[in-house]
Amino acid sequence: MDKIKKEIKLFRLLEKLKKRDLYNHLNNVNLLNEELDKTNQLLSKINNIIQENTEKTDNHILGATFKNKSKVVNVMSKQKYIAENKKGFLLEQKNKTDLEIAKIFIQKDKIEKKVHNKKIEFSEFQDLKFEITNRNFKKN
Repeated sequence: MDKIKKEIKLFRLLEKLKKRDLYNHLNNVNLLNEELDKTNQLLSKINNIIQENTEKTDNHILGATFKNKSKVVNVMSKQKYIAENKKGFLLEQKNKTDLEIAKIFIQKDKIEKKVHNKKIEFSEFQDLKFEITNRNFKKN
């Protein structure tokens, strides 16, 4: 009987730990989504800057203006490459976290079933014990 109670307590503790892990992973997903949104906004701003500086406005452009615009386009292209790499990394991390969340949900369900089964086993044990004591009282 004590063994069953200990097992129930251990499974409940394990269930609490899985819930904590689940909340941590959900928090990580929220942070990753925020970073992905920021990165997407940054990419759109970079694309706008590149587009503005590559458009031809005049047939007669001064050399200095052309040089400045080409520097801006070059720097923005590098920043765009960095932002795209960051976005790829964040998406990869998000996918890994989503897989971890799915695993935790599966484990949590298994633990809940085990706790339920142990409770049933404990109640059956209690009923059996109660029946035995009732028989002993009837015999006396």
